[in-house]
Amino acid sequence: MKARFTSARWGRRATSAVLAGLLTVGALTACGGSSDDSATADSGGAPAAQYDAAAKSGGDADRASVVSPESARASVGQKLVRRANLNLKVDSLTGAAQRIRAIAAQQGGVVVTEELYSGEQAHDTSGTMTINVPATSLDATIALIEKVGDVQFRNTSSEDVTAAYVDTEARVKSMTASVQRIRDLIAKASTVNDLVALENELSQRQAELDSLTAQLTNLKDQVAESPITISLSTDDFEAVTAPGFLSGLKSGWSAFVTSLSVLVTVLGAVLPFVAALALVLVPLLWWLRRRRAGRLPLVAPVAQPAGPAPPSAG
Repeated sequence: MKARFTSARWGRRATSAVLAGLLTVGALTACGGSSDDSATADSGGAPAAQYDAAAKSGGDADRASVVSPESARASVGQKLVRRANLNLKVDSLTGAAQRIRAIAAQQGGVVVTEELYSGEQAHDTSGTMTINVPATSLDATIALIEKVGDVQFRNTSSEDVTAAYVDTEARVKSMTASVQRIRDLIAKASTVNDLVALENELSQRQAELDSLTAQLTNLKDQVAESPITISLSTDDFEAVTAPGFLSGLKSGWSAFVTSLSVLVTVLGAVLPFVAALALVLVPLLWWLRRRRAGRLPLVAPVAQPAGPAPPSAG
């Protein structure tokens, strides 16, 4: 009896041990499978969401790597856009324009615009020229132009664009790095969805980069070159523009003469048509009047009433 009880007890222990071993092996297998799946997910291609997160975080990383505005301004120096305006009274308009063109070529500049006007009289002439010269030669060019005639007016101005220059340049560098990062991600894309999403992002950033590059180029051109506008006249600018009774009278008379000339021109243009209409309408009206008069009925003379008969003689 005792031996039978011992044998049954050992049988139960053996069964329990086997079950415990199986459970342990199953747990280890499950852990190993999850570890393999995790490793596979980490080693495989990143999904589109990870590409998008990496692409969008690139701009933040670029902005974080940009130096401070103070350091950037110190590195590029001060950027100024300089301009000048001159009014000159000259003896000969064409001669002064020729000398200004020569000065512009001598200073390494170009003539942007040139407008010369000639009036009815020889002294009634004026004109405007605009030239672009290197900013470093602006003062020397102005000094040479002042010798062309008598300076009636002079104005120079400077605009500080250092902040805009530094900001645009930093944004160009940041966007250039961002575009390159998107290109690298496109080379590593593993699915069509990832490729489409990254190409859309690349097109948007490339368009923004092109716009920023154009703005930076424009700023560089404005800083590198200075425009000079020269107004030329053979008359005194002050006498032409000075207000007063004589100036108003001259302007009024000029307007009256102009209006009278326009009126005479209009009358001369209309007169042939009026004459042609008169040749047609005058005979027509005369004929209609004669016809109407012929159709009027003749009025018979009105009979006078008879008076009382005279009395007969008895």
